[in-house]
Amino acid sequence: MKPTACTTPAGEILDVVGIGIGPFNLSLAALLAEAGYDRTVFLERKPYFSWHPGMLLEGTTLQVPFLADLVSLVAPTSRFSFLNYLQAHDRLYKFLFFENFHIPRREYDHYCQWVSGQLPSLRFGSEVTRVDVVDGCYRVTARAGNSESIHYAHNLVLGTGTQPWLPACLHTLAQRFPEKVMHTANYARHFDIAGKQRVLVLGSGQSAAEVIQALLNRQCDDEAPQCELDWVTRAPGFLAMEYSKLGLEHFTPDYTAYFHGLAQSVKDRVVPKQGLFYKGISSKTISAIYDCLYHRSVGDAPLPVHLRALSELRHVEPTANGRLDARFTHLQTGHTFSIVVDAIISGSGYRYTLPSFLDGLGDRVHYDDMKRLKIDAGYRVEHRGPGQIFMQNGELHTHGIGAPDLGLGAWRAAHIANRIAGHELYRLPSRVAFQTFGAGAEQSPSTAGTTPSPSHQTIEAI
Repeated sequence: MKPTACTTPAGEILDVVGIGIGPFNLSLAALLAEAGYDRTVFLERKPYFSWHPGMLLEGTTLQVPFLADLVSLVAPTSRFSFLNYLQAHDRLYKFLFFENFHIPRREYDHYCQWVSGQLPSLRFGSEVTRVDVVDGCYRVTARAGNSESIHYAHNLVLGTGTQPWLPACLHTLAQRFPEKVMHTANYARHFDIAGKQRVLVLGSGQSAAEVIQALLNRQCDDEAPQCELDWVTRAPGFLAMEYSKLGLEHFTPDYTAYFHGLAQSVKDRVVPKQGLFYKGISSKTISAIYDCLYHRSVGDAPLPVHLRALSELRHVEPTANGRLDARFTHLQTGHTFSIVVDAIISGSGYRYTLPSFLDGLGDRVHYDDMKRLKIDAGYRVEHRGPGQIFMQNGELHTHGIGAPDLGLGAWRAAHIANRIAGHELYRLPSRVAFQTFGAGAEQSPSTAGTTPSPSHQTIEAI
């Protein structure tokens, strides 16, 4: 591959290159475009925008209200708002009569595609392979097919997001038998029920519950292939996600600012205890599953569905006849048991992994003792070098459970946009929660981290 000298006009250095185009970097791209910033490029290896395509199941909805779109919580009159999307598609009246704050997941994906189609700064089909520092700015190398492009920028925004995670006992099997062992992220696109007499679903989060619900619905179709279902989790039960109004205030800038101010050792103890704030199942989904089981059990009819909690998967062994022997240990009794199935679908969540293109920055980037990026209150990765490097949805360890939440996406993107500009492009509220977190003297979320760094002041002068 022969690199070009530069993909921007001669001598031009971009204000920002965003790497990855999920909802969060798409939000930033939209907000910067709205504010008139056109010296931006966002790179994504996928050929077009798609949001969890493997879980765009019929009837599924977002777990946050529609106002948690790309822009509305900081710029409600933006042309990129969900309401404007509805107007553009003649759906405002239909949405009015829909009377539901939680929109279909497929509609959210379509809305994001609509926004992406209006932003010339987006470059799909471009995979970033290396980032390094050249002449006081960042050089970003990307590959698109057999060609290579180079972009120069003062600032970077990392938005590569989290990746599906499988436990060790399933990882190799998923590579050997992708049609039999998969993450829920691949369910809608790759799962074929034909020939499968028994299916095991692992996990007690929303994704696992939605797969169970979809498979239960298939059982109602007399013409569809039938199978027995096992739903197993190591969690204490199939529990609902915390969705009380005061509980939701943990997904505010106020709580994020408070959490960032905690000692890292405290953060590492707190996050694992907050699973039901963001990993539980919606009450609506639990009710639908329970009601389905109730209806089918009328007259003591046998149920081809088995639910087990507190059961940890320890090992999976392929059998001689092509099935899978899944072996579990009950976490309270210590008893072991096996389930022989034809397929395993794992709702084991997502994890952030450091992108390999950061290797080009060497020791310029600062890590903690666990090889995690150090990130300041303003989402800036601590580093030695030019400009600023921002993080979107890779800061769970520093900013808490709001990191992957769509409801905080527009606020975080606006905060980053303000820091890139060096002045206020978007007004951010000083306080949004009714409750006070901590002792009450913590830094305001709208001002935390907004003082330009020396490198930022240099950028402003360029």
